[in-house]
Amino acid sequence: MKKYSIITLLTAILGLSSCNFLDQVSPNDISTGDAIRSGADAEAALLGVYNTLQQGSYYGGQFPLMSEGLSDNATTGGYSYLSLDQIGNKQVTPANALVQDLYISMYRTIVNCNYLLGALPGVTGLEDQRRQEIEAQARAIRAMAHFDVLRYFGEHWDTGSAYGIPVISAVQDITDIPVRATVEETYSFIIEELKAAQAGISPTDDRVQYVNLHTINGLLARVYLYKKDYVKAAEHAGYVISDSPYSLLDAAQYGDIFSTRRSSESIFELAFNKQNRSDFNGLTYSRDDALRTELFYLASEDLNNFFRGRPGDVRATLLDYDVNRNDVTIVPDGRTQKYRGEESRDNPAYVLRLAEMYLIRAEALGRSAGLDDLNQIRTRRGLQPLAAADVPTDADFLRAVLDERRAEFNFEGHRYFDLARTRQIGTVLNLEEFRSILPIPSNEIATGQGRMEQNPGY
Repeated sequence: MKKYSIITLLTAILGLSSCNFLDQVSPNDISTGDAIRSGADAEAALLGVYNTLQQGSYYGGQFPLMSEGLSDNATTGGYSYLSLDQIGNKQVTPANALVQDLYISMYRTIVNCNYLLGALPGVTGLEDQRRQEIEAQARAIRAMAHFDVLRYFGEHWDTGSAYGIPVISAVQDITDIPVRATVEETYSFIIEELKAAQAGISPTDDRVQYVNLHTINGLLARVYLYKKDYVKAAEHAGYVISDSPYSLLDAAQYGDIFSTRRSSESIFELAFNKQNRSDFNGLTYSRDDALRTELFYLASEDLNNFFRGRPGDVRATLLDYDVNRNDVTIVPDGRTQKYRGEESRDNPAYVLRLAEMYLIRAEALGRSAGLDDLNQIRTRRGLQPLAAADVPTDADFLRAVLDERRAEFNFEGHRYFDLARTRQIGTVLNLEEFRSILPIPSNEIATGQGRMEQNPGY
């Protein structure tokens, strides 16, 4: 398998002589020079940025699902694929091909945002308001991609750590060598980008397949939660809960989130179609009689045991552990049914959902003030509300919130990061704490000329 680094990615993009912003086969990279000159070019380039989010190694499948395989929610199948086996065994090495592809995919999105943002001031035939809106969307996506890199590859739980990520905020020359920022510097860049995007975005655009004001507030809520700025996390989650058109579904309608498109709970949802398919179904379900060897990510027996302790929770219905419906090679594990649709395989990527805002605010407010938000989710999912006596300590309350997040977002890419940011990788997964993040891919270390430091422990 051919390997790339950020430097070779920059070399490839800088060497392009033509531009196809909507190419579904090539890496969707934006070329340099005078490629983005007109308003139409800028609009096409923005769509190209969204396309890079949809890469199979990013939100098209691997980004959320790989994190499930690294947690207690999922196990792995495959064909004795070493890189996948390392994820399932939670013993990833810097040479892992899937991790390398993930890293490059996220930075490809960042690089394309930089090209668009760098060209935008010189674009002709574009109204100022639309120019401002394009800039806001590109800056929000650039911030989100940096945060996604930080969650996987930087010590995001410690703002005092030197192990942040390379922050790439401008078009670079092929001679530039990316270096790591501190975690505090990384957070500062992400937050400032989101604030700038917030100031420039249209306040009336509610389309969930594009970045809007609610998307940005939702991302800020998520970032502040990880940064442990709980006041601001609760504030921005509250904006989405109170000032947006989204609403929670009742227990009987829960499955509609995944069987329909752009449900009332969806804040930011990346759309796919039959011509531009995602990888979710093939990685997790494929077909009714699929074998373990054909699937990458399976629902773990541990997740089944977790739901057995939550009678009435409707979220358990989207997990299939039935021995009569799964090949014998799969049980005692099972399969998620969040990504059904074996014919169309156009399953969306659920980047932000309203339930997350309630659970962010619950965690941020804490035991004394957050119980109502926690119960909003529980009662909408078929469970009884918790009383204060059920969570007598702060630790009990945090455990209840994390359990609710596990029930709500399994196979959507949250559990591994939740365990990492709350420092529970060791206690829950019985792993060394350094495995709370992945190693910087070996190609990045090799091409970094000694300036890219590996994560401790690797």
